[in-house]
Amino acid sequence: MDSRVKQARVIVVEDDVRMARAMERHLRRDGHLVTRVSNGPSLRQACREQGADLVLLDLNLGSEDGLDLARDLLRTTSAAVIIVSGRADLQDRVTGLDAGADDYVTKPFAPDELLARVRAVLRRHSLMPSPAATASIGPYRLAWEEMTLTSEDDRDVRIRFTETQARILMMLMHSPGRTVTREALCSRGVKPAEDRSVDVHVANIRRKLRESGVDDLLIWPVRGLGYRIHLRGARVTEPE
Repeated sequence: MDSRVKQARVIVVEDDVRMARAMERHLRRDGHLVTRVSNGPSLRQACREQGADLVLLDLNLGSEDGLDLARDLLRTTSAAVIIVSGRADLQDRVTGLDAGADDYVTKPFAPDELLARVRAVLRRHSLMPSPAATASIGPYRLAWEEMTLTSEDDRDVRIRFTETQARILMMLMHSPGRTVTREALCSRGVKPAEDRSVDVHVANIRRKLRESGVDDLLIWPVRGLGYRIHLRGARVTEPE
């Protein structure tokens, strides 16, 4: 077990008993406390009675939509969520991450890959900013506790982000006009550097800004490096 990751309380939500037992076995060998459940009501009961640091959530749970469960977890608990699903299409991954999941693992998967993803997500949660953390660019202010971007001018801007989106945006806003590399995002635990889901999260941040009428806070990809943020018209010293 990674020395930077404490023993975690993990809930496996999987209605395939054989799959659930295998996941439980590997997680226990990695040092975690594991509870297996097969549906939404049992998941909610386990969260109430024992809490959870991480939930591994299958999307196909009979009558209940796994994405609705993911959204409910993010509203009502502080647990991280990894979706573990047989749905491998890009749109399914985008939808799952946009629902607020910290990661998305497709079946079938190698046990070592799943455990690596679990460790990475737990590290990210151990590196979360303090509740009072904020970041500002021009009139825009991002408050970590609310995970909400607001404006201090006469525009009524109030944009709510998922935890991962807020973490990415806060990192960018702390370095306005400068590139934040994929390696830096990885070191703060946003996503593994080789995982293109970073791009999905950034695309969702940009979409939320655009849909809220924020057209002067720009996030640009820097080819082969990462991303940078700046206000429209601001001087950028780095080469395009």
